[in-house]
Amino acid sequence: MSDGAASFIAIVIGLALLILVCFGAVFGIKSFNRYQKRADIQNQVKINHTRIKFYDQQKAIEKRQADIRVIHAVGIRKAQDEIQATLTPLYVQFEMVQALEDIARSGNNNSLVFVPTSSNGGLPIIPGLTEKAGG
Repeated sequence: MSDGAASFIAIVIGLALLILVCFGAVFGIKSFNRYQKRADIQNQVKINHTRIKFYDQQKAIEKRQADIRVIHAVGIRKAQDEIQATLTPLYVQFEMVQALEDIARSGNNNSLVFVPTSSNGGLPIIPGLTEKAGG
């Protein structure tokens, strides 16, 4: 065999191998793409399960917080009922006197003028303060 024939055969074999490698790469890319799509779908399923668990936890937290708000509201309502049952004009007068004493002790704008409303111990009117509250 001559050197020309041997080099020709080497070139043909080289081209054949190159063609096989190219076809193999094309088919390999298709297989890889299918594998990658399948892996992406499996990952998305896992992510969705994680999100579902997260939202279930969020729902449970919101429900607990709502329960706490209901319990708090029931407690306030009971306190209001108790106060309403025991609220008398004398108690209201006592609370007003306590509030006025707190204002006097605060040191901030503690000069008030009291105007009695009746001789039998009615609540005093505070000029300026009553006008602001009424209008």
